[in-house]
Amino acid sequence: MKHSILPSILLISLCIGVAKAQSPNGSRAGDGDSKRTAARTVADPREAYSTNGWNLVWNDEFDGDDPFGYLANWVQEEGFVRSKEPQFYTTNRVENLRVEDGCLVFTVRKEPWTNPDFGKPSHYSFRRDTREAAYTSAAVESRRSFLYGRIEFRAQMPNGQGAWPALWFLGETWRKPRDDPGYLRWPLCGEIDLVEIWGHDPNLVQTSCHTARRGPEPGEADYTPRNFRFVVGGEQFHDCGPGEEPWNGFHTYTLDWYEDRLFMFYDGILYGKVDLSQADRPEGRNSFREPMFALMNVALGGGGPAKRNYVFDEDTVLDDGTTIPAATFPMVMKVDWVRHYRQGRREQ
Repeated sequence: MKHSILPSILLISLCIGVAKAQSPNGSRAGDGDSKRTAARTVADPREAYSTNGWNLVWNDEFDGDDPFGYLANWVQEEGFVRSKEPQFYTTNRVENLRVEDGCLVFTVRKEPWTNPDFGKPSHYSFRRDTREAAYTSAAVESRRSFLYGRIEFRAQMPNGQGAWPALWFLGETWRKPRDDPGYLRWPLCGEIDLVEIWGHDPNLVQTSCHTARRGPEPGEADYTPRNFRFVVGGEQFHDCGPGEEPWNGFHTYTLDWYEDRLFMFYDGILYGKVDLSQADRPEGRNSFREPMFALMNVALGGGGPAKRNYVFDEDTVLDDGTTIPAATFPMVMKVDWVRHYRQGRREQ
């Protein structure tokens, strides 16, 4: 069911905003530390969610009877795409992605899927060396680019061990051909994770931003993306109480993107903020002041050993005695709409 075209705010008394920083050396907040410290200081009026002054410039409501209607605004990713994730992203397959009942429905399935890129030359060894996937899913990129304004997603997340849904953004420089002088590899291109959720802890909404302080210098043969990764502003969290969980009905995820700051909201409650000056590079560029495209996907696993979002076919006991429950399928994420607003203007 569609809601008002204006940004909405839900007053939630059971959710507590929390923030934990990640140090620049790459250590993850929460690794070996389950403390979640509330951050309540409001120093900038933009930290208070408001609908005043925001005008709609673009939206996708995922209406209509065509299950592939989303292709007008979104491009599908295909194959093993990133992070050695076990799922294979299929294309043009309603079993994994379709428009249905006014939503874009992502479905992760446990099923064998032959990898057509097995054995073929590739810069991504996992794609080249994996003969068959055990799981299928879907991922899309927006055809449209975004630069500043308010971008909102209304979605219902999957709930269960192993699920890893995300609504996020990458710099348009990453989509350029690799031989294009304007191409920037990750993380230099910039990444905004408006929301990531790990199924082993499905009530915790996380946001973070990735970039690099600089790119590789000539002759740096040992360059790898993670050597240069910098998490701008640290990782920040929002912990939801009973009845307000991301998987319990639809919730609105908001990115307010200004030239100097980012603000992230969950149903109108601030749970992330970033000072973009931290991402200024020596040559004068900042990837968060350049166009980005949106992505939506449901992956599996992720987050490293500390998050323990493993995907097992049966209950598994780890060496430390922890029992990891079996992942259950299918897993489903539903996106009701995506909307882009600007302040004081209606043209795109």
